Amino acid sequence: MTKRLRELVPYCSVGLGWESQKIIGEPEAEMLRAIRRTESFTSAALTLGISYAHLWNSISHIEQMLGFRIVRAERGGAKGGMAYLTKEGTSLLQHYTRLESRVEQFVTGKISRESQFEVKPSLSFVGSHCIVVERLLQTLHDKHMKMSYRIVNVGSLGGLTAMMLREADVAGIHIFDEETRIYNRPLLSKYSLSNTCALVRGYTRKQCLMVRKGNPKKINSVADLLHRNVKLANRNLGSGTRILLDYKLSELARTKSVDFSQLTKRIRGYEMELMTHNQVARAVLSRRADVGVGLAPVASEMGLEAISFALEDYDFVVEKRRRNPYVREFIDILSSKAFQRHIEATTPGVSFTSQSGKILD
Repeated sequence: MTKRLRELVPYCSVGLGWESQKIIGEPEAEMLRAIRRTESFTSAALTLGISYAHLWNSISHIEQMLGFRIVRAERGGAKGGMAYLTKEGTSLLQHYTRLESRVEQFVTGKISRESQFEVKPSLSFVGSHCIVVERLLQTLHDKHMKMSYRIVNVGSLGGLTAMMLREADVAGIHIFDEETRIYNRPLLSKYSLSNTCALVRGYTRKQCLMVRKGNPKKINSVADLLHRNVKLANRNLGSGTRILLDYKLSELARTKSVDFSQLTKRIRGYEMELMTHNQVARAVLSRRADVGVGLAPVASEMGLEAISFALEDYDFVVEKRRRNPYVREFIDILSSKAFQRHIEATTPGVSFTSQSGKILD
């Protein structure tokens, strides 16, 4: 009996709630993770081995107790609907995961399951999604086969935050500053990064309204998002694309002499938050939305039409000292005329300049 007692290991169950009323525990957290991963109630239920009804009712029960939506579901056609976590749902899951990790580490003395087997990559990129970055890092990897890299697409502001916390080697940003009407350069001082980080000139990208072939809803400008028969697939808060769209919408609101919030309430799908240009394009392609804001090369790759509405600067934030040798090679490839010619020939809407790859003062 003594031996059996010694074999016992610490165990705990973590939950969040009010007084004795549980809001979210491990089962509910796994449901949210599955929905975030699969973007579908049906697929999430299959992944978890539970019924669709049980999953739907569990999420609805949480929302009724909290008084706000944590998951938004979009009806679909033959290809099915789409589900995604709202901003509040994402915050709830993050809050639970952090608590779970801290409690598990305290009880067992071990690091969390999510980070237990994590190996630090040779180069970590955090920031706005861009297919040019994917190709650049693949080129670098082809040159150094033993090199590993990680891409985390969390938006431009997420990239700046990662640089502040020293969790990234390179951040990709495209943020339009309304005060100066300049892309990216003012952000380093605003985020207290001027002393430790430098801005590397990248390239220009063509932002567009992505629509299906033939443009069935006759969408030609941001103003057309207000039409009742038009549904938008929007980007996540903190992404440069969302910041640009909101700036364009604020200009439109001023011309119509209405409040910004009143204007956006008239746009179907404005509250939808998708993390990448590819997700936006898939939403349009599958008819879950009629239009999405994204990059011209993504539209071309997905077989969508691209209606140009802005040119933007996509740049990189790196540590001034550039202690990671792969960061220096990253910049070398960015500066390479051969790489630039290849990208411009194969990636519509992307253009390099004589400043590409240079450190900006």
